[in-house]
Amino acid sequence: MPRLLLFAAIREAAGARVLDVDASTLGEALKIATERYGDRFARVLEMDFHMVDVGDKEETKREATAACRLVCEPATRDRLLTGAVAKGDAVGPAKVAGMLAAKRVPELIPLCHPVRMTFVDVTTAPVGDDAIEVRATVRGLDRTGFEMEALTACAIAALSLYDMAKTEDPRMRVEGLRIVAKSGGKSGSVTFE
Repeated sequence: MPRLLLFAAIREAAGARVLDVDASTLGEALKIATERYGDRFARVLEMDFHMVDVGDKEETKREATAACRLVCEPATRDRLLTGAVAKGDAVGPAKVAGMLAAKRVPELIPLCHPVRMTFVDVTTAPVGDDAIEVRATVRGLDRTGFEMEALTACAIAALSLYDMAKTEDPRMRVEGLRIVAKSGGKSGSVTFE
C-alpha cells in the first residue's frame, strides 16, 4: 500500500504525460503523499527493515522441498488429476505456474534475495479420499537457501489447481503449506516429515 501511495503521488507530481522523474519530482511526491495520507504514510518512511547481507557466506549446493494439500470433493480431485474439469488439463498449467512463481520470489517478497536456481520441479499426487498433495523442489548453487522459492512454487501450483475447479467445488481449500526438507548451507540436510 505505501508503494502504491508513493507511486500515485509521483505520478501526480510529475504530471501524467511526463516520463522523466528527477529528485525534485520525488521530493514533491513525498510531500504530496505525506500531506494527503498523514501519519500513515510518514510511519512507513520511518520503518527500519533491511535485506540480510549474505556476501560472506559460502556458496553451496542447496535444495528445498515444500508441500501442501488442496482439499476438495473426491470427484473434483479425480477430475483435476485426469484433466476432466471444464477448463481442461489442470496439472500441466499448475506445474508451469509453480515454476514461474519460483522465479518471481524476489519481486513478490520484498527482502528475499534473487537466487541462482538450477532446477524447479512441481508434482501432484492424490492423498486420502479428498486431497491432492502438491510438492515443489528447488535446487541451485547460492549463499542462501531456496525455501521461499519452494514454498511459493507450491502455493501457486495449488492455487492454480484451485482456479481450475473453483466453480465446480467452491469449498476447496489449500492447507498445510510447509517446508518438508532442505539441504546445503550451515544446517546441512534437514527433513521435517
